[in-house]
Parts: sequence; C-alpha cells; structure tokens
Amino acid sequence: MTDLFKIRKEERIPSGVALIIIIALNVLMISKFWCLFVDYDIDSWKVFMRNFHMSGFDPITYAVVSNWNIGYNIIRHPLLPFLMYPVYLLNQLLWGITGVNCAPLLVGLILVACAFYSFLFLGRIMRETIGIPPTAALLLCAFYFGLAYVMVTIIVPDHFCLSMFLILLLLYVSGRKLRSHTEFSIREAILLFVMTAGVTLSNGALVFLSVLVVNGRKFWKPRALLLGLVVPSMLMLGFAFAVNASEEIPQDQKVQSWTNSSIPRGETLIENFFGESLQLHRRHILGDALVNRPVIVDYSWPIQYVIEAVIVLFFLWGAWTGRKDRFEWLVLGCLAFAIFLHLVLGFAINEVYIMTAHWAFVIPLSWAYLLKRRNPFVEVLLFAITFYLWAYHVYLLWNYLTWPLSFK
Repeated sequence: MTDLFKIRKEERIPSGVALIIIIALNVLMISKFWCLFVDYDIDSWKVFMRNFHMSGFDPITYAVVSNWNIGYNIIRHPLLPFLMYPVYLLNQLLWGITGVNCAPLLVGLILVACAFYSFLFLGRIMRETIGIPPTAALLLCAFYFGLAYVMVTIIVPDHFCLSMFLILLLLYVSGRKLRSHTEFSIREAILLFVMTAGVTLSNGALVFLSVLVVNGRKFWKPRALLLGLVVPSMLMLGFAFAVNASEEIPQDQKVQSWTNSSIPRGETLIENFFGESLQLHRRHILGDALVNRPVIVDYSWPIQYVIEAVIVLFFLWGAWTGRKDRFEWLVLGCLAFAIFLHLVLGFAINEVYIMTAHWAFVIPLSWAYLLKRRNPFVEVLLFAITFYLWAYHVYLLWNYLTWPLSFK
C-alpha cells in the first residue's frame, strides 16, 4: 500500500504540474461560492442552492460535511455517508476555531487528492501495464483530464471523483497482478469490493470483473467466490437496505425506479454518452436535465461531431490493436458494463454524462495501444485534440464559474 501511493522520482515534475492545475480548477470552484459559507446559515444555504447549477451533480457532500446526515441515496452509496463522518467532525472543530464553515475547503482537499492520484494511477497503468513511453502516457493523461465531464468531476462536491479514483486504483492493482502473474487473494478482493462498492454500489461489479480477469478459472472456486465476493455483496446490500428502512430518509432518496426506456438510445449515444461526456455543448451549458435542460442538445459547430467521431474511431482502433491483451479485456469490460447499465437498462440515461468518470478512462487506455510503437500521426492528432479540449473547456468553465451570484 505504501508503494502504491508513493510519488516516484520520475513522477515528481509531471505530477507537480498536474497538482497545480487541479488545485487551480478547484480554487475556481470554491471561490465561486465561498462567500456563502463564511457566514453560514440556512439562508445562505438556500442562496447557494439557487446558484449551484453544475449539470446533474448534487452538492450533497457539502451538506453532509456541514451538518452530517445520511444525505446520499444509501442503496447506491452504502458506506459513503459514514466515510464522510470524520470529515464532518474535522469541519466542526475548524468551525469552532475559525467561526467559518470550512466544508468547501475540506471537500476541495478530498477532490484534489482523488484527482491527483487518479492522474498518477492512469499514467502508471499506461507506462507499466500497457508499456508506452512516459511522454505518450503524459499526453494521454492530459487528454483524459481535458474531457468535459472528467474536468467537471474533479471540482464538483459529489461522489464521482472519489469513485473514479477507486476504479483507477482497482485497474492499476489489476494490471500489476496481470504483469506479475499473481492473483487476488480473498482478503484483497474483500477490501477492494468494500471500498469501491461502498462508495458506489454498481461499481462493485468492476471488482467482480477484475478478479475474474486476473484470477481466471480460480475465480470460480466456491470458497474464493463466496468469501471474496458473494458474502461481502450480500452484507453490503443487507446493510444498505437496513439503513434505508430504519432512517427517516426522504421518499425520493429511497429505493425507486432508476431506469428509463422512453429516451432514444441513438441520439443519447451521439449527443450525450460520447458527446456531452467528452465535449460540452455550448447551448444549455451545464444545465440540469431535471430542471431546464433538454435531454438531447445538438452541437453548435459541425466540427465537434468530427472530433467526436475521431475520438471514438481511434478508441475502436486501439481496442482492436490491444485485443490480445487481457488487460484490454478488463478495460473493455468496464465500458460494456457502463453501456449495459445506462444505455440498455436506462439507468440515469437522462443525464448519463455525469457518469463519465466511471468509464471514460477506457478511451485513453485503448488509445495507448496505438502508441506502444511510435506513431507520429496519432501523437500529433492526439495533441491537437487535447489542446482543443483544454482550451475549449477551461474557457467555458471560467466564464460559467465567474458569473456573478444571484442573491434574490
């Protein structure tokens, strides 16, 4: 565990630059609403909620850290409110000392740490597991964090950044085991499942998938399967349902139908899943589909469809190139699960782009197989797309987050 989180000598400069950028983006977010938390009360929270519009993301973590309660949907996030309880206690201590609700700062520190280690783990996967040069790995990491809802994820006070960090940790550990020809122990499988599924229950399926790909046929041994995955799953679900039944949770937070079959899948795939997730639409920017944003929004510039097509086609090319690698099977399995969950079952399909951090890492990891051997054309194209994504999204986010607050 110490080795996993230790910053290596060759990582210090690129990770330092990445850290500065991540902090700058979070400062932009925190400074937008900081004045409402300095003299915090119920009225300032109402003003905050009237002004906080970041797509379908919810500022639940601010509320939980400010005044602890279950907050999150306990069925989907069984352990998350309890993981935030120590942060709430620290906030109470700081609040008593400073007289200021420090929830934005504490949540910002969590987001910065998760985004920073997501950057490190993604880069290590590319260098150590896939085997591409450090410069190519750095370029693909920059590309990934330039994607629309990855950049937004690392600054919004929701659970998605933490979830992304845990998934990339899972993939990094899985890749190390594949390359060293070792297997997940029962203890490791339990620990990874509790951490990953405890934050977002559906992502526990990725632990199942990782253990299956790494352990192979040994995955099906009754003792390993029952003790490592089935029993923890049952206990997690039982705990979540027990808390859901016993707590006074608002009805919209309790178990309900989370799927939708009425939204057109083809348009969703183009405009949202591989669209808004990767490039923001300028119209209805960061609008909430549950409030005033249409579910389907067209791009203003035709060139954006071309860029989307290029990203997807090169992803498919990379997936085909890496088709003989078991790690690529695992990566594509993560995408297949996201497609099944969101596009087939229709879970959260009306705002599917906010789930981007749960699957979009598949794109740069598949592109990486194209860069195992130096390919100047692919590298130049990737650099151009990355530059565009960062310029476009930073400009839009800056304009969006520097707009004056409304105190009415």
